[in-house]
Amino acid sequence: MTVPGLAELTDGEENISPTLLLLSGPPGIGKRDYCREFLEEGLSSRKKCIFLSSKVTDKEKFELLNIDGKKFNSLFVNPVLLYDTPNQKSLDEALDMITSFLSKIQIDASKDQNDSHSLDENNIVYFVMDSLNHFCNIFEVDSVRRFLAKLVLQLKKKKTIGIFTIDSPVPSEYHPIVSFCDGIMEMKFEESNDSLIRKIRLLSMAGHAMTEPTWIQFSIDKNGRFTFADNLLKCTLDGRVIQHPPVYYLDLPFHTEGCARTYRKFMSVFKDFDPKYEVLNYNFCFIDIVGLSNPELAVHRQKEKIVRLNEFISSCNSFRKISDELKIILPAGDGMAIGYENNPELPYKLSVELHRFLRKYNKRIEPENRIKVRIGLSSGPVFTVYDISNRLNVWGPGIIMARRVMDLGDSWHILVSENFAMQLRPLYEEYRNNIRLIGSYEIKHGEKINVYSAYSDDYGNPELPEKFKQIYTSP
Repeated sequence: MTVPGLAELTDGEENISPTLLLLSGPPGIGKRDYCREFLEEGLSSRKKCIFLSSKVTDKEKFELLNIDGKKFNSLFVNPVLLYDTPNQKSLDEALDMITSFLSKIQIDASKDQNDSHSLDENNIVYFVMDSLNHFCNIFEVDSVRRFLAKLVLQLKKKKTIGIFTIDSPVPSEYHPIVSFCDGIMEMKFEESNDSLIRKIRLLSMAGHAMTEPTWIQFSIDKNGRFTFADNLLKCTLDGRVIQHPPVYYLDLPFHTEGCARTYRKFMSVFKDFDPKYEVLNYNFCFIDIVGLSNPELAVHRQKEKIVRLNEFISSCNSFRKISDELKIILPAGDGMAIGYENNPELPYKLSVELHRFLRKYNKRIEPENRIKVRIGLSSGPVFTVYDISNRLNVWGPGIIMARRVMDLGDSWHILVSENFAMQLRPLYEEYRNNIRLIGSYEIKHGEKINVYSAYSDDYGNPELPEKFKQIYTSP
């Protein structure tokens, strides 16, 4: 069962158990288009589908859902069309029609009891109730509440995944009719450069701890098809979604001509290299195990920590869900450098996920076996080179700066270069609050850099690194 954009909304999970979701959002944002895509996915996989609406007519349902030829799998009910004057009987008859449809599904499944796949998969029902607001405008709120109480009982007896839509903001008198839902999704408009962008988030869902619900941008094409942020066109320079018609250079997309010029400047830095060397822009997460070189730590213990760290990194969604073609991995003795093409959020998300894994792990093992890390994040150009063994490798300012920033930290620090912080902080309020400037530091060749620290209650280190304390506390 697939809810549109679920992988992006849950940061990797693509399937959920049968559940009932409330989708709220302002008029015109695309709630019905979202539900249509959900139902069409059910119809295409030959699932039983129910569409309940007080707005859509019989003629409009075919245009909306394109269900011609698949009608045997679906039920459409509009209570308003059942009687000349909509009343309580309209809701009662609509409930009877849905109950009868669900009972038939159960009977059909019982005829093939030996086929467990039929019982477990084909018996799933996709359900949509369109516009609770309109139902309440046509019928009394108390009547709708009683109708929903009976309907939800029937849906939960079967393996049903359902979406109920409602316009936001939700009036207080409607709260009793939405309290039955197992999860809540929200849509909203945001203004950006004189245009409106659409965003969606999964606020809550039974059985899933949504500790940090994230707004995901989406777009709807002229055919009403949804595209979510991970698939939107992004600038080659900073990895952010391009809101307006892109500027192209060497078939690479950019926000503006200024972005393209900056990228050309980066490339010109390495113009004297052999043409086989390609210049790329990557976002790096440089990870180092703290204390691994301690001579008192046995070699086999060092190896165990490296192996365990690799396992945790491989388990992070922001690592395992990204194809090898879009990331590079460079072993670095006590840790590794991981680079992502274009998207600056991925190294940050990887750092957060890794910290949470390690802190849970460390709570249940002996102190000497605990794994503590420090992390540096930065982005910039790198060039491909062939090493002495003729293997392809990368090097350049992007990875060098990530290493230098990391070297300034202590256990649990996630330190961020200024250019990387400036890409992330404007994106979300969470990033603005959790990525904080801690000061400037002079690195090699007399160069001073501004350094940021990323932390919250469950990741990072709020303490000032020792190297910065020495600067600010010296007489």
